[in-house]
Amino acid sequence: MPVRVAVWDLGSSSFHLLVCDAGPDQSLRPVLRRRALLNLGGSVGEHGSIPPDRAAAAVVAVRRLRSRLDGVMPEVTVALATAALRDAANGQDVVCRLERVIGAPVRVLDGQEEARLCFVGQRAGVWTPPGPTLGLDLGGGSLELAVGDERSLHVATSVPVGATRLRGELHLGDPLSAAELRAVQRRTAAAVGAARCLVAEYPGISRRALLSGGTARALGRLATAGKCRGATGSGEVNQVELPAAQVEQLAARLAPMTLAQRMVLPGMPARRAPVIAVGAAVLAEVARQLDIERYIVSDWGLREGALLDALAGR
Repeated sequence: MPVRVAVWDLGSSSFHLLVCDAGPDQSLRPVLRRRALLNLGGSVGEHGSIPPDRAAAAVVAVRRLRSRLDGVMPEVTVALATAALRDAANGQDVVCRLERVIGAPVRVLDGQEEARLCFVGQRAGVWTPPGPTLGLDLGGGSLELAVGDERSLHVATSVPVGATRLRGELHLGDPLSAAELRAVQRRTAAAVGAARCLVAEYPGISRRALLSGGTARALGRLATAGKCRGATGSGEVNQVELPAAQVEQLAARLAPMTLAQRMVLPGMPARRAPVIAVGAAVLAEVARQLDIERYIVSDWGLREGALLDALAGR
């Protein structure tokens, strides 16, 4: 019999609530998906903490999402907080307020555990060849990096270069000026530098890197606009290939665009438009730093990995 499972992903850009019926073969059939856009990562990047009005908005958002659970009755509930709540000076206070609304403990993930769970989801959702695989997840507050194979996880780390976070930290405008784009590139290169040594221990691994997160899906839709929707009507981008050169081209194209210009691009998700230029610049620089030849988009990431991990531990 399927097990009904729910995961709260209290992220740096958005709060997500996902409820699935989980089968014995690691299948996950979504029965409820809801999100609230909060952009807490920008506040943490700019101020180092979550301002009172944004904390209040977070509580209101969770209360609204929590009301949707009454009709679906999950048997297992997992609640996770990531970079913004992990790094904010007042993050624990905000987490305590959110726990009272959710009615369950919220697990504040450290960077290694976040990277591990993202990798669990990626490997379950995307075909991978035998041997070590590189997985990346770009969120609003951080970039997670993991290396592992079908038996074990070898490397798991996190660097603070999320798209929402950098907008606040670097006080970026819209559109990005040439100087601001260089600042994003420098900040990303400095943060990812340490990961070069980790990846270099696995020759050839950077030829094909799994990539999850909202920026990954948005770039996949932009790259395949008209193709995926024309074929399936759904705009699915799981396992879409994004060569590093194409990501570089998208980053260069998006940077000088205004928000209004980005909003009308074919395939552009409206909620992703404000940060897509920064996210694309980060991923282009990551590809340069780690010698990545192509990204493979994974629809599954942290939320799915957390559900599968929770079920495995039952």
